[in-house]
Amino acid sequence: MADARSDRPTLTVCVPTYSRPALVRRAIASIIESAAGYEASVEIIVSDNSPEVSEGACREALAPWSGPATYVGNQVDLGIAGNLNQCIARAGARYLVFVHDDDRLLPGAVPAILQAIGEQRPDDQVLLMGVHLVDGDGNLIRRQEFCRDERVIPSDAMERLLSDNGIAWFPGVVVSAEAYAAVGPFDASVGNATDLEMWIRLFARYGVRCVPRSISAYTVHAGSATQSMAFDREAVANLVGIFDRARRTKVLRSDTIDRSQAQFLHQVILGAAYVELRAGNRGRARQVMSLFDLSAVKALASPLEWLPARWISALLVRSPSFLVRPLVAIVDRLDLVRRIRAVGVRGRGRLPFC
Repeated sequence: MADARSDRPTLTVCVPTYSRPALVRRAIASIIESAAGYEASVEIIVSDNSPEVSEGACREALAPWSGPATYVGNQVDLGIAGNLNQCIARAGARYLVFVHDDDRLLPGAVPAILQAIGEQRPDDQVLLMGVHLVDGDGNLIRRQEFCRDERVIPSDAMERLLSDNGIAWFPGVVVSAEAYAAVGPFDASVGNATDLEMWIRLFARYGVRCVPRSISAYTVHAGSATQSMAFDREAVANLVGIFDRARRTKVLRSDTIDRSQAQFLHQVILGAAYVELRAGNRGRARQVMSLFDLSAVKALASPLEWLPARWISALLVRSPSFLVRPLVAIVDRLDLVRRIRAVGVRGRGRLPFC
């Protein structure tokens, strides 16, 4: 059915921000650069949870943009989920992509997204596109890209999502406004895992289309919400609750979700402990490792491939301080974490990663 609004933009680029004026300026500039020549097809929405800090930077960054743009200064901090929902509520386009203030679009991203949307079929409500993971200085850590354009059914998409902490990054997920309206808003009750919970709802209902084009740089740094959040009992409880919601979708068998949950929890617990070890925080790393003793985690069968990483991490948290950093450097050099993760997700939810 034809869109009743002939002037409706095709893509809304949503920029949720909080107290990072320099970074949000860079993010908006990357969007404007990428969208040059497509002003009629793209709108930019900035939802600012700290207008007293960032409003000037946001408005200055938006000034060169001749297409539709909206700046929303939230006088009350809406939190992560509230900020995301504000963007969706204000969006006027058919499709949305989120670019957080510490991320950026790559040159050529907007035309690539618009091309993918133009080629979309009725079931293509959720598009996964490539992402470059970079450090705080912009140095490339790794690329997550797809080898071919492929539609992935809900069961395969869900199994990979639930087994692999890191297949759906905000600035690489393009979702139709229709799909967001159908599944409902981001849920603040699950804390910082609100994105995972949303992807479960979307993947379970629509599956995904993997598009072999990279569109964004996702920044991995100590100040990001993912890296700086406290990973504790509450965080584990939130994840367990999210997996319970995944069971209720009936897309996957319960035993498949159990195996996926064990994979996922091992990844996030060991990953959080490793972040602390890398920073030299042995005590905090030991607390994170103790999460394996929680009944909800112990009830799951431990994946055999993750046992060496558990042993190594347990050894590191008990090692003398002067040995921790050299040992972590060896683990980094051998790339053990990535190799173990790759074994754990092999064959699960056949997404066409390169």
